[in-house]
Amino acid sequence: MAEFLNNGTALHGVTQFSDLSQAEFEYGYLTDTSEELTTDQSSHNQQPVATMALVDWTAKYTTAVKDQGYCGSCWAFAATEQIESDTIRTLGLKYKLSPAQVTQCTTTANGCGGGLASKAYDYVKSVGGIETDANYPYTTDLYNGKTGTCAAKSSLFNTVTVSAYYDVVGESTMASYVQTKGPLSVHVDASNWNTYKSGIMTSCGTSTNHAVQAVGVDTASGGYWKIRNSWSTSFGEQGFIRLAYGKNVCAVASKSGQHVAVTKK
Repeated sequence: MAEFLNNGTALHGVTQFSDLSQAEFEYGYLTDTSEELTTDQSSHNQQPVATMALVDWTAKYTTAVKDQGYCGSCWAFAATEQIESDTIRTLGLKYKLSPAQVTQCTTTANGCGGGLASKAYDYVKSVGGIETDANYPYTTDLYNGKTGTCAAKSSLFNTVTVSAYYDVVGESTMASYVQTKGPLSVHVDASNWNTYKSGIMTSCGTSTNHAVQAVGVDTASGGYWKIRNSWSTSFGEQGFIRLAYGKNVCAVASKSGQHVAVTKK
């Protein structure tokens, strides 16, 4: 595959997904989030956003980039990553939590077949906790798209639990939150991310099908969202992708961003 530019700003070319057809890529790595209410930015009062260079919470409020494998569990990764970030941010505690537990045990989602970050938050709240990744690891079967069965042990829910989650609506309001508080879980259209290598994406689809975490934002001229993905560090810019700020690129603000309130177990 020849390398090409996305409107002159993002470089595309051969990636780890190049041996997959578009249908195979979407089946194994994306997820349908059509159940969630789409927010209309025009119908909400947008919070003014300061013009600032990049505010990036990666080093302070996140764990390492993860790998969901060929399983539509991005929703579980985005949710556990957000719980991790808000635990670091508000409690000063750092855990690597279990996306495998969330993928296999959330009965209101479809495991490797897709789901919503909000369903994961509801699950953790309802059962009263979440295991560490070490206690409930992501298995080879999950990497290969087999959801399997729930094996959670409540005796190991000794990290944190979710007491509530909150929506942050509209791109400028989301940016203000990220500038001043920390990361948000978000839903995007990642249909053309399979060829992304580097740079700022300026052209995407408009139907959300993937859950990720917004870990930084640059609202200056030519600014962008810094997005943490869950396709390993082999993807994009060491596991991250940049989306042009201010134009709802890749539908990053078409659904609300979310953060959670956590309590120590």
